Amino acid sequence: MAGNREKIIEGARRLMNREGSSATGTTRMAEALEISPGNLYYHFKSREEIVARIYERLEATFREGLVAGTGDGITPERFADFYIVAIGIAWDYRFFFASQTDLLAADDALARRHRELQAWSLNALEEIVALLEKQGTALLPKARGEAARLRKSIALNTWLLWISWISFVKVEKAESDLVRGDMARGAVQMFDLFSPWLDTEFEKAARKILNSELERMDAVA
Repeated sequence: MAGNREKIIEGARRLMNREGSSATGTTRMAEALEISPGNLYYHFKSREEIVARIYERLEATFREGLVAGTGDGITPERFADFYIVAIGIAWDYRFFFASQTDLLAADDALARRHRELQAWSLNALEEIVALLEKQGTALLPKARGEAARLRKSIALNTWLLWISWISFVKVEKAESDLVRGDMARGAVQMFDLFSPWLDTEFEKAARKILNSELERMDAVA
């Protein structure tokens, strides 16, 4: 039974990424997965339940990727990895980011969960900036209250860019023309939000790692 549930969850994610969530109801999912609608409904009551299970995976991957490996300080490699992981998640779950307003409006429980993730993420991002500041890597102004304001601003703008990048790209290109490499510019834009406040050598090292990984991503897309 677990295997069938997994097949539906993963198949639905891939299908909605290809065709968009608005065009992908349970009938279309069953057809694409080559199972009967009754088989699908045996495991899931609705499309919303399937989306919720997919979202659980998105959330778990993002939470782990944002905070893992920061206990002993943040290296240029780890800093670059923040952006690489984040933009990979945005690609792997692009149907959600492209249609999040409609998906959240259709499911109050999912909307609450996403608000909780957003609040947690903004706080975690601020803490990352503070850690970089503490280790002398982020060189924020020392004026009273200015550093705290910038920590919040960097965190918020990074979050906003992350959740909206796929929608921006989809204005430029047709759904069928999107490739993983399209996400590379989003990672660079997020990095650029923070780069003016970074120590020069740290910034150069992290950008080199980021660009190298994004070139690889673009090559295999």
